[in-house]
Amino acid sequence: MTSDANTADSHHARESDDGKMAQILDQLGSGEGLPVDAIRAANADRAAMVPVILRAFDDAATAGRSLQNALFFAFHLLGQWREKSAYRPLAAFLRRPTEEIEPILSGATTATAHRVMASIFDGDPNALYEVILEPRADEFVRARMCAALAMVTVRGELPREEAARFLQSCFDRLEPREECYVWDGWQGAIAMLGLSELKPLVKQAFERGFIDPGWLGFEDFEEDLQCVIDGEVPPSWAKDEFELLGDTIEELSSWHAFAPKREQARRPDGVWRPQPATPVPDKFKNVGRNDRCPCGSGKKFKKCCLDSTRQDRPVSVSPKIETWSPDIEPDFDQLDETILDYDPLEDPDPEQWLMMDELQRIDLVMEYHQVAGISLPNEKLHATLHVIVENQIADEGLPVRRKLEQLMLEGLDRHDAIHAIGSVAAAHIYDLLRAADDVGLQDKLNSGEDPNEPYFAELECLTAKSWRRSA
Repeated sequence: MTSDANTADSHHARESDDGKMAQILDQLGSGEGLPVDAIRAANADRAAMVPVILRAFDDAATAGRSLQNALFFAFHLLGQWREKSAYRPLAAFLRRPTEEIEPILSGATTATAHRVMASIFDGDPNALYEVILEPRADEFVRARMCAALAMVTVRGELPREEAARFLQSCFDRLEPREECYVWDGWQGAIAMLGLSELKPLVKQAFERGFIDPGWLGFEDFEEDLQCVIDGEVPPSWAKDEFELLGDTIEELSSWHAFAPKREQARRPDGVWRPQPATPVPDKFKNVGRNDRCPCGSGKKFKKCCLDSTRQDRPVSVSPKIETWSPDIEPDFDQLDETILDYDPLEDPDPEQWLMMDELQRIDLVMEYHQVAGISLPNEKLHATLHVIVENQIADEGLPVRRKLEQLMLEGLDRHDAIHAIGSVAAAHIYDLLRAADDVGLQDKLNSGEDPNEPYFAELECLTAKSWRRSA
């Protein structure tokens, strides 16, 4: 009887522990913002939380919104804990298609997935190989697993010869045999490891169009490779981009999506004044005609912003955007006070924003940069691009807000995310202007085809990393 009683007590204790851990998991996914208390509670019961988290990942495909949110934080906790027992289960999870990964990881796909997997690496690279070679897996996840592979190699957890062997074999084994972001991750891993012997294969990949030149060119790969060989950090690498994951609260607190709203200063008259900023130097100064345009479009300067820096003229934009005139002076007295709280780091109220006319919106953006002391080569052109992006963000029928949120989860603040989207919009506008006399384009417009489809397709490929590199 005593033995049976002890067994029953032990069973009830385990059930009680599982219930407590399930409650913590639920708290991780409840509410808004960073669940600091729930994360601390999970840290306090790490050993008991691990099996609960791993079982939840097994059921990720059918998870509701709350559990999806919880798994986002749990994913990072496993990395913080260096939980090697999670390595294979998470690798299996990462082989799933985009529609199952995206609702859970969102921006972590590119921002931290590689750091988590490198943090829990158990010494067997085959799990990473399987993700990289899985054609149905998310292309950005596959690319980041290439980075994880390079990270564990640099740390001495995998022989360099083995990593080189696998990366060389990828040239023949990776699918699709066309443009895909996994190829960007592949070349990045080769550069990170300084594998100059694989340089000819990378050149072939560029020549075959496997790597989008809008992301980077072969000369960018060569620059990164040479930096590594010389013992330097490539300028395209973001700070801590290839470090093991640290404390979850500290790491995620730096993400704009979880950061507390910054304090706003106001002038005595009640009008919002942004915090002073360091003046921005003229980024177009000393740029050659054949250099890459500093605006981030990826085009040569002569084919992008050269003309706009020579003269201040009205700009015709996409069919959804109105034009503006440089001859009209800002009139802030006519604006409703609630609209004066524009800050590119904060979401303006969509309804109020769209109620203003185009000139008022442009004036507000110009006022922000003027008060902040930010010097720009063409204030009105820059403000117009700001407004184009804000208009699209406010339109719930467009995919731009989702892209903004993704870029912010990848580490950009809202202002930089607007610039990243604006770089794609600027290139699209340029293409429309250049093709204004194209009979084929006119036929498409007359037939009702949306001229913005190429823009949205290009926007889908935009990532924080690709923007940082091009910028």
